[in-house]
Amino acid sequence: MITKSHYIKACTEAWLNCESLLIDLSQHKTSFSQRTMQVIDECAHICFGTIQALEEHWSSLNQVALLCVGICEECAEVCERYNIDVFENCAVTCRECSTFLTQLASTSI
Repeated sequence: MITKSHYIKACTEAWLNCESLLIDLSQHKTSFSQRTMQVIDECAHICFGTIQALEEHWSSLNQVALLCVGICEECAEVCERYNIDVFENCAVTCRECSTFLTQLASTSI
């Protein structure tokens, strides 16, 4: 059985990976598309918001989870375009978060 702590852990890992990736990218001389940066940033924000929703037992938790699933999938797709470890790590954690939250989006805890 998946518990609230599992959802929080998956969201936290995705959030931290997105934030770390943004920091790494800001320190490189190579520039990445504005869309890539935007999707990663949005994913970080929405994952963090989902953590808050889980911790505070929001009544619209299913809708927040659905939003998080969508942005995590989009972020994973964007990151998979790059053959760079930090992007690959971000894609994996976003896919894991999406997988966990798909269940939450269709139920409530």
